[in-house]
Amino acid sequence: MSVVNSMENIVDTALEELLKEDPECCRCEHCMDDMKCLALNALPPKYVSSEKGVLFSKISSAMGQQRSIDIRVACINALEFVKGHPHHPKT
Repeated sequence: MSVVNSMENIVDTALEELLKEDPECCRCEHCMDDMKCLALNALPPKYVSSEKGVLFSKISSAMGQQRSIDIRVACINALEFVKGHPHHPKT
């Protein structure tokens, strides 16, 4: 396994949950990538180099209440920004 930022999987999951609550938000690939980039840039990276590291990172993120709040806030901010400033005409 190569080195990966395990925060990417965590942000993907958080965005999926938030999008269930906001049916009006665009889900095109470009908007999804923009939301993910904005959220990840607002959060500290969590690099791992093994499957164990990925699992441990997910567990430690789930256990840390402040970290969970930070992830949710970063994802909400990213979703709201992209929703208001998409790179394509609003439909």
